[in-house]
Amino acid sequence: MTTAADLLDAGKAALAKGDWAQARSLLSDALQAGESAETLYHLARAVEWAGEYRAAIELYERAFVAYRELGETRLPALIAGRELSFLHSAVYGNDSVSAGWLARARRLARESGDCVEAGWVELADALVTDDPDVKDGHIRTASDIATRFDDADLRFCALSNEGMTLVLRGRIAEGMRMLDEAATAAASGELTDYLTAGEIYCHLLLCCELTLDVRRAQQWMATATAFAKSSHAPWVSAICRTHYGAVLTAAGQWEDAERELASSITLYDASYGALRSSAIVRLADLRVRQGRYDEAARLLAGFEFDSYAVRPLARLHLARGEHAVARRLLRRFLDSAGEHALQAPELALLTEVEVASGHLDEARAVSERLNAIAAANIPRVRARAEYATGIVCAAASEPAALAHLEAALAGFVASELPLEAARTRLAISRIVADTAPEVAIAEARTALTTFDELAATDDADATASHLRSLGEPGRAAPRGKGALTRRESEVLAHIAEGMSNDQIAQRLYLSRRTVEHHVSNIFAKLGVTTRAEAAAHALRHGQ
Repeated sequence: MTTAADLLDAGKAALAKGDWAQARSLLSDALQAGESAETLYHLARAVEWAGEYRAAIELYERAFVAYRELGETRLPALIAGRELSFLHSAVYGNDSVSAGWLARARRLARESGDCVEAGWVELADALVTDDPDVKDGHIRTASDIATRFDDADLRFCALSNEGMTLVLRGRIAEGMRMLDEAATAAASGELTDYLTAGEIYCHLLLCCELTLDVRRAQQWMATATAFAKSSHAPWVSAICRTHYGAVLTAAGQWEDAERELASSITLYDASYGALRSSAIVRLADLRVRQGRYDEAARLLAGFEFDSYAVRPLARLHLARGEHAVARRLLRRFLDSAGEHALQAPELALLTEVEVASGHLDEARAVSERLNAIAAANIPRVRARAEYATGIVCAAASEPAALAHLEAALAGFVASELPLEAARTRLAISRIVADTAPEVAIAEARTALTTFDELAATDDADATASHLRSLGEPGRAAPRGKGALTRRESEVLAHIAEGMSNDQIAQRLYLSRRTVEHHVSNIFAKLGVTTRAEAAAHALRHGQ
């Protein structure tokens, strides 16, 4: 006769092999045969692995209570700190309950003394603090515990956290080396916990986004995606795609970026729903770059609290001529974030805002701050510093402007940042328009080609206007806003059939919000405002 203990052992063995479906079946049977704290805990892990996060939370809470009734402290500390604290925040967005579980984990970890579980609580504490020194202290403690107990999962998770904090401090090369090592450990099978491996990949892709490291992101994204698929971990794909989408946006691969971000939103809907705003604000950043300001504003509404929203919001206000609002947003962010290489984009944008406002002294002071943190071995940071200095000199009619902008252009090209390179070409064209008109025309035409290829409509229109001021034609005819993607074409076909957004979402296995994004994109690209007009366009053009 198969006992509850036999089923529990078999379920744990299935989990160790990564067979979460078999583990769930065995552990559910074990629970029916006799409830225990250990069975509840491992079943919670299997259910979480199956992507049923709300059910997992309930099981983890039951396991926590059952362990505490036995007088246990170590596993309850782990459950409270590593599982329940995070899941309540990521799934429900309930930060108060999350903080309560983490506080409970801290107390239990102190009662437990020196143990691996206490190390995981230290990393949970590192995740929620904004103080870099405090964060470093938690990570060092976790790393020391991992060494004493020879725990590979804790050791490499701590290493990835350490790498991330170094990147956040501006020590980019050193931090990325640590992240590469941790990700290699995850990819090579040195780790036993899929949650740890997924967390490491997410840290790495986040830092690729922060540093705009396009090549490293491309090289690791395939590994992270394969891991997410094989491990049945939609949250890994959601988080990694969010960061990768932002990297592709910076690299000018906007159709791919949109696909990654739309996919990320769908995956968040099926996993950590409370974190979906991170993908939405990055999609808003893409919309701002495309000059689709109304859509960007709608996406950002309600998500102004997200730190990533600062840049698209400030750029949006700058485009609308709301300089004071843009300045306030950027200065508040910079005052709270510290000053290091990762703040280069915000400092460069603040310089633009001050120049646009006519505040040249303030603009020069900001550009000097940017130059002070610009590391010579990071071309993209140096390029932003040169660009900021160049536009200040240009506004002050100083001859040094051209040299700074040409240096910026070289840096942006080397960093594979096409939008920034094209904007720099336009700035150069405006400077030399009177003294070297042929150069001005050539730079403006190259910029216009890039803007048109990107479908950066606002920048393209400004460049076309500048070309006309040079006596050159801007465009033969207005360009469209880009061809429909394959998914947008599918959505358009269903619109032509008279389907509602809910019906399309059901037919294509998408979330309603994702379908709304696609419909908004279709309207913008086709230049229509109603579903009837979109359907008529589809019928006329056979789409």
